[in-house]
Amino acid sequence: MITLTDMFPEIYRYRAQETGRVKLASGLAAILALCAATGYAVARTTASWGDYLSAVSFMQFLMLVFYGAVCTARSVTQERAERTWDFQRLTPLSSFEIAAGKFLGAPVFAWFLFACMLLAALTALVFSPGIYGDFLVRYALGLSMALLSISAGLLASAYDETGGSGMGHLSGPLIGLVCAGFLVNFFRYADSLAKPFPMLISFYGLELPRTFCVVFLTASFLAFAVWAFLGARYRIGRDLLEKRRAWRLPAFLVFLAWYSAGLEHSASRSGTLPLSALILPGIAAYIAAFLSCERREYWRRWLAGEGTARRLDDTPAWIKGAAAMLVIAAVLYLAYGLGEHAGGEFRGRLYLILPLFLLRDLLFLQWCRFSASRRPEIMALSCLALAYILPLIMLGPTRMTGFLSVFVPYANGEIGAAANLAGPLAQVLIMGYILRGKIRSALAEKQAA
Repeated sequence: MITLTDMFPEIYRYRAQETGRVKLASGLAAILALCAATGYAVARTTASWGDYLSAVSFMQFLMLVFYGAVCTARSVTQERAERTWDFQRLTPLSSFEIAAGKFLGAPVFAWFLFACMLLAALTALVFSPGIYGDFLVRYALGLSMALLSISAGLLASAYDETGGSGMGHLSGPLIGLVCAGFLVNFFRYADSLAKPFPMLISFYGLELPRTFCVVFLTASFLAFAVWAFLGARYRIGRDLLEKRRAWRLPAFLVFLAWYSAGLEHSASRSGTLPLSALILPGIAAYIAAFLSCERREYWRRWLAGEGTARRLDDTPAWIKGAAAMLVIAAVLYLAYGLGEHAGGEFRGRLYLILPLFLLRDLLFLQWCRFSASRRPEIMALSCLALAYILPLIMLGPTRMTGFLSVFVPYANGEIGAAANLAGPLAQVLIMGYILRGKIRSALAEKQAA
């Protein structure tokens, strides 16, 4: 009988590393104690099996979403740091076998803890069959979100070329926190569907029935999970001579913006400015830019590339992400930023302001990569955090909020659009000029050497 371990040998390696007897026993004891304490707390308050299921399933999926993303996000990153990644790619295993082995094997201990807590959830279902529907809803949403989180961690690890630096190990917790936040919100939404007047999902004006809302969310999470896994598989088995790579990141950002705009389309009619269609692709562009290690040698090869098509394929990730975000922002501004439904014309300026700050940050990131810093991504992240936090600390108490629009993405209705955009646009131009000089000097030094 062929098992998963035989099909994907990576699972065997992770199982041998992560499932020692002491670790399994301590994990089981901790889960049993946690479930028992939760049961005692529920028994002393509501004494409801439904509340016990809600508490157990929430802890169960919160652990799987966060810890699963951390495990897969360090799978390739750690091997790069230990200098074993290139050797593994020379094995007879295909890129799919390596990706699937890490997808299933890296979070093997997280799945063990999940199975332990599943016993408590099934106990609640046995003693209270009436919560069967709630059980299916929570586990459909939770499992699909967990698969998405694990796939996203694997994708980030596959694209991490920082050599095991702090940025590579930081991507897992960041992805886990973001997916955990989505999990909390969607669990709350699932609970609201049981109320007499639920808030149904509307996708570009099409209002879905109550049951199809859960199906729609589950199918969406699974679709994004498959997309992330295929992206990781491509990266693991990448061919440096492959063509037409340039469209992958922009296509994903455009699709993510279209999907988010569909969910927020009806909200725009009630005076709410739909910003998720810009913020979510912006976060994805940030992550892609920080995980792609494109320093002096990469730029030298890119600028000296033979042929326009080849050079287009090797375009740095931050340039592709920034270009896609500018296009997305322009479309969203024309669709939502000019109308009265946006809650005022000045709020629509955010569609122009946010991409400018994104472009400034990515220009600064590339400048850090041409500096002498050993960990330029961490340096850029630290400086950018201070660039946003310090103006809020200094200008907030002094009530000089009129200058906030210069330093942070803020739509100020007390000034004109040109004045509101002048600050971030000036920073982009200055940072672009500085980076241009840095690139020319760095590449000239390389050629002279």
